Amino acid sequence: MTTTEPETRLPKRGPDPVQGIGMLIGLLFLVLGALELMPGVSVGEAPARTLFGVFAVSGAWTLVHLLTGAAAVFCTRSSRAAARFLIIAGACYAVVGLAGLLPLPRAVTDTLPLNTAGICLALALGTAMLILGAGWRWRRPERRR
Repeated sequence: MTTTEPETRLPKRGPDPVQGIGMLIGLLFLVLGALELMPGVSVGEAPARTLFGVFAVSGAWTLVHLLTGAAAVFCTRSSRAAARFLIIAGACYAVVGLAGLLPLPRAVTDTLPLNTAGICLALALGTAMLILGAGWRWRRPERRR
């Protein structure tokens, strides 16, 4: 009789931390978009609507938040896609925050209203997403086989 070596199986790894962060951010955006649709949470009329009486919102912002959340949840299938999403979406939100500091045409501010709280949130969230995504890409974890 010949003896055979038992199969060596590597333990199954769970999702990478960047995937969890991407999922968390995606769910945050989905909840934010859903809250913007609720009449009791959004206060005011169309041009001056605010979320919780603090953040300026509009129909376009609601669509942006829902699409961002859906994209984030979709991109958490792999760590590479999640890191890329965090970098790209973080850069977009940081640019939106920086653009909010500039005097913009009325057509832009009517479609995507930004107040001071919204600018600070966009800058903070964009910067955090950039740091998390770029930090993960820079780290370049080795693949275990």
